[in-house]
Order: sequence, then C-alpha cells, then structure tokens
Amino acid sequence: MWSFACIAFELATGDMLFTPKVGQGFSEDEDHLALMMELLGKMPRKVATAGMKSKDFFDRHGDLKRIRRLKFWPLNKLLIERYKLSESDAHEFSEFFLPLLDFAPEKRPTAEQCLQHPWLMEKDSVPDEMRNEFSVEKVDVGISNLKIKVGK
Repeated sequence: MWSFACIAFELATGDMLFTPKVGQGFSEDEDHLALMMELLGKMPRKVATAGMKSKDFFDRHGDLKRIRRLKFWPLNKLLIERYKLSESDAHEFSEFFLPLLDFAPEKRPTAEQCLQHPWLMEKDSVPDEMRNEFSVEKVDVGISNLKIKVGK
C-alpha cells in the first residue's frame, strides 16, 4: 500500500513523493527517512529501532542520528501551497492518502478497504462548463459500470 500511495501522489501531482539526496554529513537513505518524517511525523520508536540497519540511522530514542532538524510540512499544506489544490480537495486527498503511509504496515488499510473509501466512490464531479467538451458513456464490463470519457 505504501508503494501505491507513492504512485498515487505522483499521478496526482506529477512529482515523486520523496526525492532524497546526499547531503553534507548524511546519506541518501538518511535523507529519505527525514523526508518521510517531515511529511508523516516522527516515526514510532518501535518501528525506527526494529530494522536490521536501524542502528546506522537512529539513536535508541528513535531519532535520526545525523539529521537533527526536521521541517515538518503536513500533506494538506503541501498540496495547497505547492500544488495549488483547494482546501477541500487537499483535505479529501489527504484523508484517503495518509493512512496508506502509516509507518506501521499492520495499520495501513488493505486494497479492499481503500476501494470503500469515500474519496474513491463515484461522484458526479464533472463541472457544468465541461459537460459540452466531452461525453460520458457507460460500458458494462462485468465489474461495474465504468465511465469512459470520450474527448474531442
């Protein structure tokens, strides 16, 4: 589900969710961990210290050893400020998206649970001004009625 969330973010924004780089005094892996925590909050100590290489990156409290100052930037704020989403769109996307990135894999929703999320449920989201630009045709594919947009 973590990988799906990263792909969903890239599809929605055109950017990769986490783009780590090597810095002075820290590795690309450490930057990747820092980027994750800046978006999602501090990693739970139990998760941070449970990996085979945890001691390379984290102290016994679950804090990064070499990157001490994190700049927390919640997803809502990122979507609004950098990607110019409306507050309601940013909120809805974040509500769907953030549970997929829970640091504890057992707490992440399953694919089946995601499909039941209101954000993915059918909405009539075509603005009136766009209705003349394309038509929507229903095709019976056995799973459900799939809407296909036929453009100009």
